[in-house]
Amino acid sequence: MGALIDGKWTEEAEKAFREGAFTRTESIFNQRLSQGVLSSIAAREQRYYLIASLSCPWSHRVILVRALKGLNKKLPLVIAKGPRIEGYAVDGSEIPGLEGKNIHHIHQLYALTDPTYSGRATVPLLWDSKEERIICNSSSPLMRSLDDLMEETSIQLVPSSELHQINCLNTRIHTGLSNAVYRAGLARSQAAYKDAVDHVFATLDFLEDRLSVSRYLCGSQITESDLQLFTTLVRFDAVYATHFRCTRKRLVDYPSLWAYARDIYLLPGVSETVDFSAILDGYYSNDGDINPYGIIADLPTVNWLAPHTRHHLASEGPVTT
Repeated sequence: MGALIDGKWTEEAEKAFREGAFTRTESIFNQRLSQGVLSSIAAREQRYYLIASLSCPWSHRVILVRALKGLNKKLPLVIAKGPRIEGYAVDGSEIPGLEGKNIHHIHQLYALTDPTYSGRATVPLLWDSKEERIICNSSSPLMRSLDDLMEETSIQLVPSSELHQINCLNTRIHTGLSNAVYRAGLARSQAAYKDAVDHVFATLDFLEDRLSVSRYLCGSQITESDLQLFTTLVRFDAVYATHFRCTRKRLVDYPSLWAYARDIYLLPGVSETVDFSAILDGYYSNDGDINPYGIIADLPTVNWLAPHTRHHLASEGPVTT
């Protein structure tokens, strides 16, 4: 868990633990995209590049928005992959303007953006190939901004009528599940682990009840909250239930959640964004503290293509979060 200090890579771990509990640091470049950036993407100018990892759930969220909004041809995608010798690896030759600049690591893009930057070098990020700088490195503003582009599809992931409910759900999913599985897996004390696991399964229980009467979290229409939840669910049995020690239950032990996850997986364009090999390798090969020998566990034998039978659910979803 190395980091940049004044623009220089160091293997010194960022101070992310307090009393044995993992604390996630906030992204630095977390502003919404400007209208000028969005217009450039819509015009297929190929100036801005989404750089993401197929193993990272936060990257996956933005990749899903890109796919469901029909932006695959408008917003080029560069995959950060390979051994994380100095954090996430990236091939700079895939990005215009960086050819020949010996770019092999994501942290080098942070240093190009700000030579004095100190902190983690994370993905996803939106890279400006003209000005050679990071525009945004936070999944939430990236998702929300890209949803404003409506040229290719009528789908709207954050309809104004559901904005408050979506924001509440996003907070609950992040705090109680998406970040809580990391707090469980990276905990350095029994108390911190127990607190995190209790949050994980209380949230899953809440979601199971909600999705037993509603096809998606806000009713019959998929929203941003569903994408945030899906990227955690699709990784749950493969890595969180085992590698992160969230062993109390598996996703397949929740009838509604398991069918709901398959429902989303079977939507056009979604399964193409899921790479289980990359997910397994990303977690098991790069968590040396909790998997020192880098042994990659088998993928659970489950059928993601099995019919979900959720079309019959009422079109009106829960009225409150």
